[in-house]
Amino acid sequence: MRLTLHVDGPEEGDPQSPIPLSAWEAFARVLEGELGSLYPDIDRYGTVELSVSLLRADVMRSVNREYRERDEPTDVLSFPLWEEDGRFAPEGVMAELLPLGDVLICPEETERLHGDLPREEAFCLMLAHGFLHLLAWDHDTEERESAMWERQDAIKSRLLDALKGVL
Repeated sequence: MRLTLHVDGPEEGDPQSPIPLSAWEAFARVLEGELGSLYPDIDRYGTVELSVSLLRADVMRSVNREYRERDEPTDVLSFPLWEEDGRFAPEGVMAELLPLGDVLICPEETERLHGDLPREEAFCLMLAHGFLHLLAWDHDTEERESAMWERQDAIKSRLLDALKGVL
């Protein structure tokens, strides 16, 4: 199984990502390893796709309003394709390609909400957070929150290590 990461943005006038383009391939390998570790049977798919979009605050606010009925920008939103009753459930898919869904990250809000962290670390945190939501991880109970935060921190650390390796 190979994870393919599609990254959109920033466009003209959009905030710049703190992540250089050269790091995205390394990020894909980290997330591929995490996916294989969390769901060993994912190997039956030849390719798993993940889409990441970097959005301006006004665009993120619009998406957040439309899908979560919150009229404010946010740092990260995830749109999973295979969540069923709080679990990752792509079992019925009989294709060589498995799209996981979309992670939307707003660099401006990430900086504003996580300004106590270095930019790169905050960005890696949002990518890890959004990725786990695509896999039906959630923080809706204390137990699930604790498990998610622990795994999220581990993924964030691996993403940061990968970033250091390409800088």
